[in-house]
Amino acid sequence: MSAANTPESSLQSMTSASPLDSGEPLEAQIQHPTEKPPLLASASICLLMFLIGLYTTMDAVLYVPIANEFNSLPRAEWIINGYLITTTAMQPIYGKVSDITGRSFAMVTASSLLLIGSVLSATAQSMNLLIFSRAIQGLGSAGLYTMVNIVIADLYSERMRGRFMGIASGAWSLSSSGAVVLGGVIVQYSTWRVAFWINVPICVIAAVIVLSFIHLPVPPGTLRDKLRRIDFGGSLLSLLAIVLILLALSWGGRDYSWDSAAVVCCLVFGTLILLLFIIYENRVPLEPIVPLHLLRTRNVALAFIGHLFFGAITYAPLMFIPQWALVVRNTTPITSGLYTLPITLTEFVAVVISGLWVTRSGRYRECVWLGSILLLSGLTPLILLDQESSLGHIIGFQVIAGVGYGMCIQTLILTAQASAAGRDSASATSVCLFMRSLGAILVVAVLSSVNGNRLEREFASISKTYPDYASDIARVAENQSLIHVLDLPPEVFDSLVNAFMVGMRAAFTALIPFSVLFIATVVWIKREPLQTTRKVTIE
Repeated sequence: MSAANTPESSLQSMTSASPLDSGEPLEAQIQHPTEKPPLLASASICLLMFLIGLYTTMDAVLYVPIANEFNSLPRAEWIINGYLITTTAMQPIYGKVSDITGRSFAMVTASSLLLIGSVLSATAQSMNLLIFSRAIQGLGSAGLYTMVNIVIADLYSERMRGRFMGIASGAWSLSSSGAVVLGGVIVQYSTWRVAFWINVPICVIAAVIVLSFIHLPVPPGTLRDKLRRIDFGGSLLSLLAIVLILLALSWGGRDYSWDSAAVVCCLVFGTLILLLFIIYENRVPLEPIVPLHLLRTRNVALAFIGHLFFGAITYAPLMFIPQWALVVRNTTPITSGLYTLPITLTEFVAVVISGLWVTRSGRYRECVWLGSILLLSGLTPLILLDQESSLGHIIGFQVIAGVGYGMCIQTLILTAQASAAGRDSASATSVCLFMRSLGAILVVAVLSSVNGNRLEREFASISKTYPDYASDIARVAENQSLIHVLDLPPEVFDSLVNAFMVGMRAAFTALIPFSVLFIATVVWIKREPLQTTRKVTIE
């Protein structure tokens, strides 16, 4: 045997290929040879992504009709916020817990929580109970989507991951395209409760897929050893800090004024607990849920910050365009969902093509750069939407934004994974998704506040102008569907429609800085070579 082919030389070549100087033990840096995961496992992951896209995207069409039924339009965003808060808070925890207990345990637990939350949502008889049920849904949804992305990193090398992430995300995009239409059909021809009942078989199928077809190594150790390794203190502190801060962002300017005791206390105590969490994670646990050393790696830190702005700018169109179609265009729920098809369908095409290109070329930052520019170019024209906007205008800007979305959605995760050590892959992935969800809830809070405050001023002005219809105007403020039901004079009707449009335009204008900040963040990403061998992600 020649020296070039000795085991020692092979080991050296594999470990030296890493672009990182992680400082971890040599045996932890050993990478698996390139190999294709079982076909059934790959197909199962794509099916899981399809199912996840189905139940997560229908929110865009459902939340306004649900709020209208409960005559609680001012609290409509809490149908989304309650879900997003728990989803966001749990994502970092799932990543680290799965490193200790195993991927399958984490995914089955997530499926069970999603099942419980969905049943409670489907049977809810009040807005408060529905919001609480949606929060339980979020606990489960956080685990499913996070874990699927982590499992992809377990099964594929970084170079091959680009292609498969594109295919898997394409499945998600395809199902989300159909989900907005399906949600509209359900609302128009049945009841919104059916949308939550659909989640029941999805949860069962997800659990069967995980237990039957996705086989990954289970971390060694007894149950007692694993419980000792879980960072319960950090988990509790992070949950408290995130929930308090997100509550403040959601309440501020809408449910309470920004200087109210509720908002100020949540911000102050949330920030203090967050600081305590950082100190605790740096000093106490042997396996922190958020390894702070990740922030010292340039691309990982940029990917985290980039996901914050990316989550903000990509969630807003799916939230506001259906609402614009329902109110301003007086469309049916089905048609309002169709208005978002251009962005979701072009995302499907772009994410598959960009994934194939990344695998072929090994370059990913160029995708993120171009995608960020396209997102700004496609989302800025939202401020021009009005009652007279042509269909070509509506489709055109969504196509541009959809291509940008597809180019960034997985390459931005790959940016963090490529620069993180194998043992930190799950943590890096889960924190990326956490930051994306945080951006989504941030934009829901900010844009809903901007939109709601502007609507209040517009409605107050209209009530003064037409005092005889003040009671009807107040009813429309609580249930926007009444604008097309009540017998209102043309001048009052036109004023109300214009008020809704003015409020949305203010929200779309507030979205532009997020797009600019996204570009300003990702432009600093440096090129790191994508490995052709799989890192050890489960020890």
